[in-house]
Amino acid sequence: TIHSLLVDREICLPDGTRLLRQRGYFGCEEPSITRSIDGSIALPVHDSFRVIALASPPIESSNVHWLNDETASMFSTLFVTQPNDSCLRKILLTKCDCDNVLVDKVLRFNSLLPKEKASDCGVMTLSVRNMIRICKLCANNSGGSLRSNISHVLMADLLPYTQRQILSRIFDEAGIEDLPTKSLFSSTSINIPAFFTNHTRQLSSRPEMVPAPVFFDIPSQIECANSLLMEWACGERAFLLLGNQGVGKNKITDRLMQLTNVEREYIQLHRDSTVGQLTLSPSLRDGKVVWEDSPLVRAVERGCALVIDEADKAPVEVVRTLKCLVEDGEMLLADGRKIVTGRSGDGLIRIHPDFTLWVLANRPGHPFLGNDFFREVGDCFSCHTISNPDFESEVLLLQSYAPNVPLGVTQKVASAFSHLRKLSDDGDIAYPYSTREAVSVITHLEAYPEDGISKAINNVLDMDSFDPSLYEELYRVFAKYDISVNWESGSIDGGKLRIDILKQRKEEGISTNPPELGAPKIGKWDENNDPHVGGNQWTGGTGGSDTAGLGGRGGPYRLDRGHKVHQVTDEAKAAVSDEAAAIAREIGQKALQDKLKEIGMSKHEYEMYEELVRPIRGYIANLRRSLSSVQDKRVERTWVKGQNYGELDDAKLIDGVAGETYIYKRRGFQEQEPGSGAPGQPTKRLRFVMDCSGSMYRFNSQDERLTRSLKAAALIMEAFDDDATRARFDYSMVAHSGDSHCIPLIQFGNPPKNAKDRIKILQTMVAHSQFCWTGDNTLPAVKAAIKDVQQNNSIDYNVSVDERNFGSLEHIVVAISDANLSRYGIHPRELRSILLKGNDEKVKAYCIFIASLGSQAEDLKKALPAGRGFVCMQTGDLPKVVRDIISRQME
Repeated sequence: TIHSLLVDREICLPDGTRLLRQRGYFGCEEPSITRSIDGSIALPVHDSFRVIALASPPIESSNVHWLNDETASMFSTLFVTQPNDSCLRKILLTKCDCDNVLVDKVLRFNSLLPKEKASDCGVMTLSVRNMIRICKLCANNSGGSLRSNISHVLMADLLPYTQRQILSRIFDEAGIEDLPTKSLFSSTSINIPAFFTNHTRQLSSRPEMVPAPVFFDIPSQIECANSLLMEWACGERAFLLLGNQGVGKNKITDRLMQLTNVEREYIQLHRDSTVGQLTLSPSLRDGKVVWEDSPLVRAVERGCALVIDEADKAPVEVVRTLKCLVEDGEMLLADGRKIVTGRSGDGLIRIHPDFTLWVLANRPGHPFLGNDFFREVGDCFSCHTISNPDFESEVLLLQSYAPNVPLGVTQKVASAFSHLRKLSDDGDIAYPYSTREAVSVITHLEAYPEDGISKAINNVLDMDSFDPSLYEELYRVFAKYDISVNWESGSIDGGKLRIDILKQRKEEGISTNPPELGAPKIGKWDENNDPHVGGNQWTGGTGGSDTAGLGGRGGPYRLDRGHKVHQVTDEAKAAVSDEAAAIAREIGQKALQDKLKEIGMSKHEYEMYEELVRPIRGYIANLRRSLSSVQDKRVERTWVKGQNYGELDDAKLIDGVAGETYIYKRRGFQEQEPGSGAPGQPTKRLRFVMDCSGSMYRFNSQDERLTRSLKAAALIMEAFDDDATRARFDYSMVAHSGDSHCIPLIQFGNPPKNAKDRIKILQTMVAHSQFCWTGDNTLPAVKAAIKDVQQNNSIDYNVSVDERNFGSLEHIVVAISDANLSRYGIHPRELRSILLKGNDEKVKAYCIFIASLGSQAEDLKKALPAGRGFVCMQTGDLPKVVRDIISRQME
């Protein structure tokens, strides 16, 4: 847009005015003189006019390469380097009242988080602002240790499982101990600093703008509120409250406004929010749309508190504008006015000294699918993690909402939801069930005691029933906390009431009892694949009797046709007679033999495979859920231009004057070229490198490392055997041994189709490990995988290979191995060098060590770059690591 202005010092404006070089067109005349050239108004560009552009370097993984030859030719480019340690030391000692020991530890920690490796470990690096904030927190005796203050600034509580492990390792390497923290706030109520009681803001001119939330003071939120109030009273004016959905971010903020009697303006952002909507608001007056000042402008002028909710939902380019307001005290509005600090005048809006900004956002990534507000502009704010209350606090909160619900029931509801959050923190389930869901259950019981626990739970969790494996996991958690209910009203008998969250419900038109039992059979096949619930005629139904399906009773085998699962009760299952069960088993065995014959698999092979896979079925479902939750931001909505309706595109103003109708833009899904990561085509290519060296077989009797490797391979093959997963991931698998660095197991685009194919792959791994020559080819195997994963040997996804742009794919190599490298004279730095070399070829390579003699695995992990090495001695940890590796490539 401004290329001609920067290069030639000439540009034509939308209204026809032309800006021209002063010398040449205007001679030596004064620069204020205008002329008419070819009937248009011409203005001179002053000789002293300069442009200074600020930008961050393009990130390779984002596939947005704005710094091209054309852009570079417009500027004389200067690269601003990070301050060195000497400079940082002087800054910290000058700005903060702290000693050299503290500064040394902060600088040591920062040196272990080099900026170019930030994406590897997934932990945000420390900006100068953050280092100053950490030192001030420690110097002001905030009650936290250095480790807790750094964790607070980096929002460590919201990091994924493996990244928290990485951060803990870096703390240890930096010599920063995990000391117990002492809370400064031991009171049982929120303390309002004298700043607010003495301040003139106590006299609100618009009392209707002061929030009045339903809020119960509980210990965890009291401590958080007191911390925020202290910072506010000490002069902090910009806060970021980051936490999962439903943890009380709005409640805490509104409570603070209520206690301090501060007026609140409110904006809620969304995926289609624009910069203009931040500063101007449309309203209907006398049948006409009138544009008025937004809540942001009103709060700035009047000294109110502005709450910006759902900040993570807006496009990044929108929320970045807040950085100018917070850091520089300036902001240009869409109508030409400018928000400034300390001065006033025509077109200027002075920032009121009492103006405060409160930004609320969910954590980035799945399941909230928001932007990473914290990474983009978080260091300009005082950041606070808002977590779910601890157990005691949550019980008090639930009791406050539902005083008539027995304490035992309240405690078990709190325990169950606390367990679910632990599973989410560990990566076993995706959604972090919050206090909001627990409150929903308990208030339902308070209002409708006759409904019982089961219905209250269903009210919250019914959407999850579309994922049978997740629903079963939830069932197990709630069943663990079997709830005793003893209502004084007597509407429900005392004793134990099992939380049967899978049972069918009458209000859905589904009988709570399956049909009468008959003779077991396979059932009729429905070509339309309509859902059949509670019947006994169709194959693939749910919650019925006698036929092959899911969730029913008396059927010969399981069959999933993709419908919501309705589960009959255990009591109904117990009604199946021994004779009927024997007939059903016979039919099932006959179907199994037919299936094995169809795929050419012997019964012995089937039993061998089932014995290996049966213990890891839960892990397979977990990894499959994790893979389905990985969202590719390249299919996010963008501005689609050239539309005949929507918002006026500034770049098309001249076209509109000329009569063009397609001059609008709107948010939508841009059509993408083949190979650009469009939906339906894989956007990630993974190569798994399995260790089949002799040491795997040799030490299997000692630590079952080969068995664990086979389970890892089966876990990967089973989890990726899903239509939705195959649409987004293209994977291959190779092995290495003393004989070869590349033993093909699975080719790209040709995954195993059934259990027979998978058992053959596992048998191949065992054979190579048993009969290969001694030696180790880990290094050449990883090196070759980094090269091969970029080759165009993929299948035809309705697009010819020549037409596909493989450069836009994300390439990942994961080596799964024991840590027995030292036996073959391989130094860790050699593996480190190869992993980092992948960066040059735009491939991220990782190592997962599943076996170790002594401390081999941990020593190797420490020697590798942060975030590139993992130790998984339990098969159950592997889904978390694989998910985090894949998810990290999305950031």
